[in-house]
Amino acid sequence: MKNLTRLGIILLVASSCLSFNLSAEIYTWTDKNGKVHFSDKPISDAKVTTIKPRENNNISKTVSSNSQWQQDYNKTKQAKAEEAQKKAKQKQKNTGYCNQLKSELALYQQGGRLYLMSADGERNYQSEEQLTAKKKKFAKLIKQNCR
Repeated sequence: MKNLTRLGIILLVASSCLSFNLSAEIYTWTDKNGKVHFSDKPISDAKVTTIKPRENNNISKTVSSNSQWQQDYNKTKQAKAEEAQKKAKQKQKNTGYCNQLKSELALYQQGGRLYLMSADGERNYQSEEQLTAKKKKFAKLIKQNCR
C-alpha cells in the first residue's frame, strides 16, 4: 500500500514537471544533410524556426467551491464521516458489552458456590445445572456478539 502511494506521488510530481516543460518554445532547424532537428534550445549557427505549441483546450477547468459537483462531493464525504463515527461508537459500545460477557463467563467458569440475591435479601445458591446453563448462555452470547 505504501509503495502504491509512493508511486502515485512520483507520477504526480513527474506529470506536473512535464506540464511545465510543455509550455516552453520549440526550435527547429535543418542541418546540411537535410535532417530536421527539434530542440528546446536554439543554436546560433543555423537558421532556426520557432514553433509555438498549440494550446490544449481539453484541460478541464478548476472546480469552484459552489459547483454542484463539489457540493455533492462534500455531502457524500460528510455522510461517510458521520457513518464512520457511528460505527466507531457502536464498536466501542460492543467492546464494552463483550468485556462484560467475558467477565461474567469467567466468574462462572472459576467454580465455587454462586448465589443470586432475592428481592427480600436472601441468598439463593445456584445448582450445578443452573451454573452449566449460565456458562452455555454466556458462551453463546460471546460467540454471537464478540469477534
